[in-house]
Amino acid sequence: MGTSSSYGGPSSGLVPDWVDGVDPGMGGDDGSDKDGSADSSDADNPAPNDDGSKPEAPPTVAPPGGKFTYPRAQFTRFTNGGGSRSLGRALKGYVSAAGGGAGAARRMPHSTRVASGVAGLASAVANDGAEAALARFNLQDLAGRPAAEVLEAVAEVICPDGGTIDESIARDAMLEAIAEVAEDDPGAFDELSTDQLDAFLCDVITRSVVTKVLNEIGTNALHGSASDADFREAERITRDFTQGRVRDALGNRFDAETRPTQTEIDRSISEVYADTFDMLGAVLETMQ
Repeated sequence: MGTSSSYGGPSSGLVPDWVDGVDPGMGGDDGSDKDGSADSSDADNPAPNDDGSKPEAPPTVAPPGGKFTYPRAQFTRFTNGGGSRSLGRALKGYVSAAGGGAGAARRMPHSTRVASGVAGLASAVANDGAEAALARFNLQDLAGRPAAEVLEAVAEVICPDGGTIDESIARDAMLEAIAEVAEDDPGAFDELSTDQLDAFLCDVITRSVVTKVLNEIGTNALHGSASDADFREAERITRDFTQGRVRDALGNRFDAETRPTQTEIDRSISEVYADTFDMLGAVLETMQ
């Protein structure tokens, strides 16, 4: 489907999602005025403390965009024939700039929530059956309908249209994964196997990670000298590597024999995202 190759955020011109909730250390308003210089009246002459001592100056925090300069440059280099090693450096640089795997995962709160919803659905299907699993979404009457149709209905519940960039990324990831299910035409939802639901969850997570990363470090390449074909190839390679890491991170966390609570599922999915980013950062630097 390739949504990430053309994804530039909602057409409504929403403020980027990092503004909605800046993680500690991930940047924010640096207190500069419009010409980029600090307000000297406040910075040079801060109000004294009650005891008359001079207060410590607040730490300077760089805006998020600056942290991604290096990975953006490496990704652009990759799309212009720089070799897979440039892609590895770009992804490693992104994970590092985001604060490691856990920091990168925290930049995707809506995607992790959607993936948790899918994981909860898959776990409930494995343990209680399709109809009971869909009852949590008040969709139990759809159990015998085509799998893609049912998953689209679930998507409307857990990731409705509209909202921030991160919400759009989460929704796009699920809809793209559903499109893949529709192409495979696996039959009715209540005929899906545990392996098929696990593969769907893996695809949702993979697509959200790839779209998020390319949305943040691929902008220069997409709107620069790279052709659309070059960008799509970079997207494909990134997705292939990411999918393998997601599979590794998922492991056997959601075996049919387990009956995790939704809270446990939420925690596991957050760990899957963090582990995926950590593995991307560690493995891809060695790409030749």
